Amino acid sequence: MLPTNSLASLLALAALATAHAQDIEVRQLGSVDPLEVGVATNGLGDSLWAGSTVQTALNALESLPGSGSEGYRSPARANLVALALLSGGRPPQGGRGNISLAGLRADRLLAASGAEAVYSLLERTPGLDRAPDLARLHAETAFALAAGEAGCRTANGLIVGRDQPYWLRARAFCHALNGEDAAAELSADLARAEEPDANFDGLLYAITIGSWTTGSASADTGLDWALAAVSPSEGRPAINLTDAPGWLVTVAEAASAAPALEADPALALEGLAMQEGIEREQRLAQLIRQDFDRQVSAQALAIALDEAVQDNDFMRVAREFGHEVDTLPVTFDTLVDGGRFSLAALAVGDIAAAQRWRDALENGPPARRSLPAYDPTKPDDLIGAVAEPDRPEWAPPSPAFMVGLDLALRVAQNQLRRASTDALIQARLEAGDGGLGDIAALAGLGFAAPADFRLALYRADPSTVSPALSAMDAAAMAGARAETALLAAQVLADGPVAASPAELMRITAALDRVGLRDMALALVLERLIVELA
Repeated sequence: MLPTNSLASLLALAALATAHAQDIEVRQLGSVDPLEVGVATNGLGDSLWAGSTVQTALNALESLPGSGSEGYRSPARANLVALALLSGGRPPQGGRGNISLAGLRADRLLAASGAEAVYSLLERTPGLDRAPDLARLHAETAFALAAGEAGCRTANGLIVGRDQPYWLRARAFCHALNGEDAAAELSADLARAEEPDANFDGLLYAITIGSWTTGSASADTGLDWALAAVSPSEGRPAINLTDAPGWLVTVAEAASAAPALEADPALALEGLAMQEGIEREQRLAQLIRQDFDRQVSAQALAIALDEAVQDNDFMRVAREFGHEVDTLPVTFDTLVDGGRFSLAALAVGDIAAAQRWRDALENGPPARRSLPAYDPTKPDDLIGAVAEPDRPEWAPPSPAFMVGLDLALRVAQNQLRRASTDALIQARLEAGDGGLGDIAALAGLGFAAPADFRLALYRADPSTVSPALSAMDAAAMAGARAETALLAAQVLADGPVAASPAELMRITAALDRVGLRDMALALVLERLIVELA
């Protein structure tokens, strides 16, 4: 079965790979290169950078989303990057001791995998005291994750660049945590002389004074968020995250407790029309997750998925709520949205729920049996009582949708047997241009490439070949695993659904060539899910 819900099935953040843990124990700490530290138990192996040079590794990393970005809309693309960057192994040629390369790796990992992954990685990385870029990423993720002691350890232990404004403010926060208010304000004064930051000052003084002196506050960094988290709750303004990077928004949302649903679910659903913004998002999430009326939950999830399709954000919403699908009732009314429910279940790897809804789409909702009034003189009337005599006839989705859903189920379960898959591929081809990319991606993995598909490729409009695509092909030929994965992610800048058939065919072939077939199939699955939704 393919990993679709999160990196948990691929990557264990709790410990180093056994080989690296043993290696670190027997070598002097200072001799371990940051790239040799990893937190992936099923990563790319010690030779992940074999065949790469420091410059080709930098080229593969530089164009990927950085820590200050909104992150990734495509989970499959993010997972591809994270798998390479969470893995530890021998550095590329010329890369040992290259702090810029190590810093770029951690920065790109933060965008792809989030704060916990980077914090776990850098907690095990030696030499942070002389690597301010790595140290800042460690401190930022530690502060954001409420691991203030670890962040302060790094801030206090820094040797290189310790007098920069960020580190002065970090130590001010650490003093405030220890109740050393005078020292905290002195450190903040030194930072302000170099680089004013009224927002930080307002957050810090709320702690040292014990009350708020400002009516607004924002959190653009992990340090800001840590200050806000320990500030007095009375009078605390709403923390503005408008300018926060994607990884910090994710941390903040996870740390913020959602208010309980206090209204009747059906009435709350009706009230959605009068709400907007974050208040509406929270109410919709409450309705989806509540257990009082799962019929209402189904209606709310249908609304959320429909809006996600309009916003080109289906995978994120599906992964957030996909586990709710299993407990939704299958009725005539809910089955209208059953296709998207099945796809949402696939997005989180719940194959059983996805298959159950798929079968209901084909066969219709289960009939409810209605019992006639009991007549003791006619007990046999209860036998074979038929329900819903006025029930409308169920009309399944189009054959093209069902073929696509069946193909997605096969891909998700990694059950792509040649004969049956080739038949689905041929049927998918008949769906029109929308299926060409799916067929191309599977063709790159060695499955059927029908004549009509080849003709469509030949007749396609000429397109400019990305330099990253050609470099990816060459990296795969050289056996450069990490470089191949990262360059493939570069080509997939807008996710697998936006990639051309030619790009998809070459990407899946390259990933397969370096032993990343499961990651290639995850790209195919995501493309199918988004297209069908």
